[in-house]
Amino acid sequence: MTTKADFSADEWDALRRGLVAGEEAVRAAAPSGWFNRFKESRALKREWKSIVERYGHTLLAQDLIGAEGEAPIESVKLEQEEVGPFIDKSIAACKAAAAIMAKADPRDAELYADVAIELAETAAVAAQERGQGMLVSPAEAVVLRRVAHAFGRSEYEPPKDQDPRGSANFAQDASRRGQYE
Repeated sequence: MTTKADFSADEWDALRRGLVAGEEAVRAAAPSGWFNRFKESRALKREWKSIVERYGHTLLAQDLIGAEGEAPIESVKLEQEEVGPFIDKSIAACKAAAAIMAKADPRDAELYADVAIELAETAAVAAQERGQGMLVSPAEAVVLRRVAHAFGRSEYEPPKDQDPRGSANFAQDASRRGQYE
């Protein structure tokens, strides 16, 4: 099993950042207004707690997330820069985290990628762009694909309207979830 001791301080910081970078990119891709931002924040808070319940028994999850189920770092405020460069930096953070996790136990690397993608999906689905006839906006779908590809998931497809959690949600897929429990 992989633990914090397996990484340098800089690598650890990059791993902590990589977990939230995907959801930050998705949130930046389709600004939702204050009410939907609130819904996204609530959904993400619930998702962090759910991750602890499902994966808290793994040493890496314990080290990264802790027992409280809080995001490992504060989200970056988008107001500091333009959307395109912000999303690009977030995707780069996902790629950096994936590269660092390549030296981890393969099951831990898989779990890390699953959680990062799941958090990004949670952010996309929370506001439910149903007024536009879709679960996630086209911009969110593009960013979700970029996040998944950063973690080596070229087959990933964003959640569809008829499947609110997304058939490609790796961490929720019952056939894979058993690997972590």
